[in-house]
Amino acid sequence: MTRTPTVSACLLTFRRAEVLARTIGDLLNQTYSDFELVINDDCSPDGTASVCSEFARMDSRVRYFRNERNLRYAGNQNAAVARARGKYVAFLHDGDRYAPQLLERWVAAMEAFPTAGLVFNAVNVLDRDGNIARSHDHGYKPSTAGLDFYDHMLSSLSSPIFGIAMARRDVLLGSGPFDETLPTLADIDMWFRLLQRADVAYVPERLYSIYPREVDHPNARVNWAIRDELARIYRTACDRRHSRRCPAWRQARRHVDAALLKADARDFAVSLAKFRWGTAIAGVPSFFRRHLAAE
Repeated sequence: MTRTPTVSACLLTFRRAEVLARTIGDLLNQTYSDFELVINDDCSPDGTASVCSEFARMDSRVRYFRNERNLRYAGNQNAAVARARGKYVAFLHDGDRYAPQLLERWVAAMEAFPTAGLVFNAVNVLDRDGNIARSHDHGYKPSTAGLDFYDHMLSSLSSPIFGIAMARRDVLLGSGPFDETLPTLADIDMWFRLLQRADVAYVPERLYSIYPREVDHPNARVNWAIRDELARIYRTACDRRHSRRCPAWRQARRHVDAALLKADARDFAVSLAKFRWGTAIAGVPSFFRRHLAAE
């Protein structure tokens, strides 16, 4: 009988065959060895299948799956969870670079803090030449109470937990699936749900580096559909945290609504300054939905 690994390292990939090999190489070179690498290919139209199949042939830790149709990010995350067998489920992205100690540090943090349902770390952001453009050294404690961190996340629209993190599988399953009506930002919604059930661990080392996404990536420019998702997530998080209409709820909603309005105004200004008239005009209907029709 095949032994169940402690960690299921779930690599989510779509249409990045040219850079995928370096990411897989980083993950197979981890100092922590008790893991499976579950590659979740979201029906890529390029040579992803060939790259992954070759690694699976060479290393028994690699399990390669190709979705029959494109499920988008949230759907691919759910497919990854369904395929994972480990005590811990790590979510990793194609094209990024990972330090050899990543899984080792994550597992150590989760073992040190049994009440933690989620662990994340400091991170580098690279430019297109591979140089460090900026870093996120958050300065958090090694462990923080889940609801305290939940409130901290509500204080800003910029989630300090990116899509690359590791969760305790039983807490993850108990929180329900990733919301597939949030195809791009479902991970942020999931982090809120996990924080309702468990604490969060933090590793201060920069254990991975994010490469810039393609010029046609949905996040590369102002994207009003993504802004709609963000508004839904943060307003729903207010509703989950507080009884509706109570003073704490009103305060949280006022803060979130003000932050959303400020972000929208900034993006409209950027679109106009860069003469992206179509983008600015396209944002008007969603702007009214987010601000004038919101409760």
